[in-house]
Amino acid sequence: MITHHNYLSDDELTKLICQNNDELAFSTLYTRHARLLVHTAIRKTGAKTIAEDLVQEVFFKFWLGRHKFDIQKNAQAYLQGMLKNVIVSHYYKEQRQHIFSIDEVESPADDVTRENLDYNLLSELYEQSLLKLPEKCRQVFVLSRKGHSLKEIAGKLEISEKTVEAHISKALRILRVEMKDYIALMLISASFI
Repeated sequence: MITHHNYLSDDELTKLICQNNDELAFSTLYTRHARLLVHTAIRKTGAKTIAEDLVQEVFFKFWLGRHKFDIQKNAQAYLQGMLKNVIVSHYYKEQRQHIFSIDEVESPADDVTRENLDYNLLSELYEQSLLKLPEKCRQVFVLSRKGHSLKEIAGKLEISEKTVEAHISKALRILRVEMKDYIALMLISASFI
């Protein structure tokens, strides 16, 4: 349904939401930004249902805090910032659940056991991050980590060595982004142990 709200700017919609509790303006703002936020959340979490839930949480919190919202702020940037905070909270809660479940089973006998558990968790997260790489990029990266030279990979996949280098660089760039939150959470969790 097209209403005059569809022609309003984000700033105008935000004013209607914050000052008049305008639900139609809120619905329009949601329709305008939800899809992009869900795509961002999927990139960070790797799961569509979790991403959709996190975006719902963002808009729920936005609606609840609408009277405190500074209407001078850019709504899109504000929603992105809220999403980032919600994702970090989500990872932190997941990480805490892992820690509690480990502690509840039995206290590890020594530091070596704890390190093995941390290593296993990090390995699992690494494998999940690998799955987010494009297929060819992942093939090249995995072969490179198995000790194959650029020349061997290029010959095996019938691509140039420059293309192999480009795929490896791309994989490292993506993995660095994907793993940074995980590594930060590992460091945070280590400080609670």
